[in-house]
Amino acid sequence: MRNTAACGIAVLTSLLLAGCGGPAAEEPQASETTTKTGQPTSENTGSPLPERTAPAKDFQLADVCDIVPENRWRALGADQEPEPNDGNGNHLCEYQKGKAGETGSWSVSLGKNQARGLHESIQAHPDGEEVSVAGYPAYKSETSVGCLYYVDVSDEASLLVSGVSSIGEDGSIPTKCDLFKKFATAAVENLPDT
Repeated sequence: MRNTAACGIAVLTSLLLAGCGGPAAEEPQASETTTKTGQPTSENTGSPLPERTAPAKDFQLADVCDIVPENRWRALGADQEPEPNDGNGNHLCEYQKGKAGETGSWSVSLGKNQARGLHESIQAHPDGEEVSVAGYPAYKSETSVGCLYYVDVSDEASLLVSGVSSIGEDGSIPTKCDLFKKFATAAVENLPDT
């Protein structure tokens, strides 16, 4: 059983998934844009990222924590058994190093982004940037407590990766975005093609 400090990471993860607190932004009205074929389409349909050319992935796993194989999560430094983490409408798996709140500890949750669509998720974090994860278009957003990745792996849903780090001895929160991207890569490589 994890100590009560685990609540700290859970709260930080909730803030990341909720868009860092505050009132939800009003949904902008759909506007017409033109596709590559010249056909108008709503901005709220499809992915706001570059077109995905890699095969679509399937989220059908026996257990949500099968998303990253044990040999990979151990090699990436997680030293706690992964645990399912249901929050904000998403069914994720949490991988962790150290106990919550300890210097050098971190937590990353991965799974199907079923709470909202990719376009809405990106709108909730407008200061992010387009990146690529294992050949798939993705969006990365850094916050004061961690990183979020949304990876366009299928038409059904995106892969959500939400990581937070503990406060270091100097009072700073070390950025672990590169580590969390490695978890995202491990998940994408492990998810079966549809």
